[in-house]
Amino acid sequence: MNSNFRKAVAVLILFLVLAAAHLYMYAQNMALTYRITDLKIKRAELSSLARTLGSQAAREEDLAYIEKTAKTKLGMIYPDDITYIVTSGPGPADRATAGGSRELN
Repeated sequence: MNSNFRKAVAVLILFLVLAAAHLYMYAQNMALTYRITDLKIKRAELSSLARTLGSQAAREEDLAYIEKTAKTKLGMIYPDDITYIVTSGPGPADRATAGGSRELN
């Protein structure tokens, strides 16, 4: 009977070890499933961000947008739009008699 008891204890220990291994693998599987789900969500967010940045980059490469930004935000103008002041004569006395300065566009 002692031999049967030892066999029963050995089988029980083997069963417990296998059950523990199964539970460990199941827990690992669930953790990986949650991680995969999180990564899929992150991938979707990054994909959306990539589309947004792509459309923003395309808009900013548009020449009309660049021109508008240069004029409004940076105060840039075309060289043809510069107003020049031309003075006549070498000194202040000549300027007073020549009528001052004139504007050219």
